[in-house]
Amino acid sequence: MSYAVMRLQKIKNSGALGKHIDRSSDGSISIPENASPITVANNIHWDKNGKSYTQNEWTLFSQANPLSKRINDEIKERYSLDKKIRKDAVKAVEYIMTSDHYKMNEIFKKPEVYSQWVKDNKAFLASIYGEENIISMHLHLDEQTPHMHAIVVPITDDGRLSCKSFVDGKRDLAEQQTQYSKLMEKYGMHRGQEGSTARHQKVNSNYKIYTRDRA
Repeated sequence: MSYAVMRLQKIKNSGALGKHIDRSSDGSISIPENASPITVANNIHWDKNGKSYTQNEWTLFSQANPLSKRINDEIKERYSLDKKIRKDAVKAVEYIMTSDHYKMNEIFKKPEVYSQWVKDNKAFLASIYGEENIISMHLHLDEQTPHMHAIVVPITDDGRLSCKSFVDGKRDLAEQQTQYSKLMEKYGMHRGQEGSTARHQKVNSNYKIYTRDRA
C-alpha cells in the first residue's frame, strides 16, 4: 500500500535548506549525497508568480535571490505591523510532498498525471495559506524518489506574520494530513494510521528523502 506523505518544517533560518532546495550554492549546483549529478538538470522550480524554471535557469535566479532573501523580501513587502519581528520568529514553513519510490515513479511516467499532481499540491497549500503565501515550489527529480518542496510565508490577511494562525498544534496538523490524504486518493495513496505512535524519520541535515521498502 502506498501512503500520502506530507511533512512540514518551521523555518527560522533558511540557509542550509535554501542550498538544498535551490540546488545552488556559491554560483554552482549543490547536489546532496543521495542525488544524481546526471539528472539534476531535470529538476523544475516555480517562483511566487507560478513561472517555471529549468534547473539551469533557477540556478542563475537563486544566485541573486536565495531563499533567505525571497522570504525576507516577502515579509518586508507584506508585513504591516509596527511591532518588530522577533529574531526567533517562524518566518516560513517548508512542506515536503511525496510517497514511496514505486508510486512516485509511476506518477512521473505520465506528464499529464504528474502535472496534475503538482497542481493538486499547490491547490492544497493555497486552501490553507492562500496562494499569495506560496513563494516557491521545487520538484526534485534527481533523487531516487521524486518529491516536492514548497515554501510558504505565513502572513495573515491583516498583515501579521503568524504560523500559529494557519497550523496551531497537533490537531491542525492531523487534520491537514487527513485532508491531504483524501486529495491524494485519486493517485492510489492512502493515509497512515491516525493517532499512530510511529514517528517519521527525521529529515536530516542533508534533507534526504527516505522511502518505505515494499515487500
